[in-house]
Formats: sequence, structure tokens, C-alpha cells
Amino acid sequence: MALALYDLEGRDGRRMSPFCWRTKYALAHKGLTAEDRPVGFGEIKTIGDGSHKTVPVLEHDGQFIGDSWQIAIHLDQNFQDTPPLFPSLDALHYAQFVERWLFTQVFTAMFPAMVKQVFEHCREEDKAYVRESREKQLGGMTLEQADKRGKEGLGAMSVALGPLRAKLMDTPYLNGNEAGYADYVAASTFMWARAVYPNKLFAPKEPVADWFKRILEMHGSLGRSTPGYDIAA
Repeated sequence: MALALYDLEGRDGRRMSPFCWRTKYALAHKGLTAEDRPVGFGEIKTIGDGSHKTVPVLEHDGQFIGDSWQIAIHLDQNFQDTPPLFPSLDALHYAQFVERWLFTQVFTAMFPAMVKQVFEHCREEDKAYVRESREKQLGGMTLEQADKRGKEGLGAMSVALGPLRAKLMDTPYLNGNEAGYADYVAASTFMWARAVYPNKLFAPKEPVADWFKRILEMHGSLGRSTPGYDIAA
């Protein structure tokens, strides 16, 4: 068995992809080790046969698997003697729902506050691409204009975290008493923020902050294994 994970890297060793983070947690959950292969935005096209446009990409015995969901399913199918990421089809659907909710309600609210920080923390050779691609995502708004609207977006994010906050007041993890893939999906967005955002993201005594700290310390403090900021109060 040979595993290698292509992971998006910014300057100073910062790991800037939420999708890569969920894959790293998936590997750790299953007790698997993969060779770390950091790449910048401009190097993604050099992975495998050159058909990949995003990371993560997992190389498994010469096979290249892209997309974090496909990687998670591949791991469960090929390493059945390890703890499952999706012990049932319901668990898969639950994690997918968490992702859809998170993207539409939380990630989009956070994005204006993070996007200029992503630009500032990426590799120098990637800056032109990041500016052009992210300003396109912003509908023509500049990174600087988005940054000015960031505080408003973070206020909307705090409101949007209501369902997550309520759930974590009942159980320590989204999956219950132990973390599962739904937790890794949710936490990965905040791992992305941790890599680039130099300010606190959560209020004091916030259940989401306590949960995120638990995720950071899991699997040998995996979440603290690369440079980042202390976003949890």
C-alpha cells in the first residue's frame, strides 16, 4: 500500500484548502498515513496525468483520485478493516447535508472576510491567479472591496452558526459522542480560516469554539500540525 496526498500550500507552510483538511482528517480517522506532497495553485495541473484542476488528490498505488468525497468513499471501500467514515448510507447523506448547509449559510458569509487574506497568504507566484479567480467569484468586486464588507459577513456567519451551536450544546460532536466525517466537513471550513485569518472568529464561551478546539487536538493535534492563527477565543 502506498498513499500520497497532494495538499494545497501557501506561504510559510500554511495549508489553505478546506477540502484537503477533511481528507487529512479522514486518513487519520482510519489510521492511515499518506506521504505529504504540498503544491501551490499553479502546480495542481502537474499532478498525475494533468487532468486535475483542484486538490485534494490522493495517489494510491499509482491511481490518482480527486475530490474529497470520492477520496472518502475510496478509503472506505479499499480499507474496510479500518474505522469507517460512513458506517451507513444515512451517515453519508448526513455529512452531505452538513456540507450543503455549511456552504450556503456559513462559507458564503465568511468568504468576503477571508478572500483578501487568502491572497496575502498564498505563494508569491500564485498571487495573480488568486486575485483573478477570486475577484471573478466575487462578481467583479475587488479583494479590497470584499475585505471592507468582511465584518458584515462575519456577523451573518455568527447568526448562521445557530444550528451548529444548538447541536453542540447537546452532544460534543455533530456525530454524537465521537467525531465523524460530518465533523471533519464542518471543521474543515474553519481550518481554512485558521490558515489565513489573523483575528478571533468565535465569541468567548462559544460551543462552536470549544468543539473546534477538540477537533484541533484530535489525532495527535493534527489540526495544529501546520502554521495557523488562534481563531477560537
